[in-house]
Amino acid sequence: MKIFLRILSVIYAIAAVLHIGSILGLGRIPFADAPLSWQISDIAYGIIDTIAAIGLWQQKWWGIAAFLAAAISEILLFTLVPEWFVVEPEQLTMLRGFVVYHVVAIAFYCLLKRSEQ
Repeated sequence: MKIFLRILSVIYAIAAVLHIGSILGLGRIPFADAPLSWQISDIAYGIIDTIAAIGLWQQKWWGIAAFLAAAISEILLFTLVPEWFVVEPEQLTMLRGFVVYHVVAIAFYCLLKRSEQ
């Protein structure tokens, strides 16, 4: 479990850096010109991904809670309202990939957690 949480931590740290980079104008679209849904999600996930990264690295319960909150909320958002995040058709494929990643990550976490007991 420890190795898995550290790997997740690195993934969430990278995601946080990407969201913060977008806020700082380092993305493909200047932050001020991005759709409102992108702006809100960059701010929210920049924060929650940072919390998840730190907490997962330290193996704290709040890091796992942040990971689950981020993963479940992105699954819901990208499944229920993908049009909020898709400007170009290839972005829909990317969103589907994120959904699959989150489902696999949660399933793997649950399997590892169950095997610990």
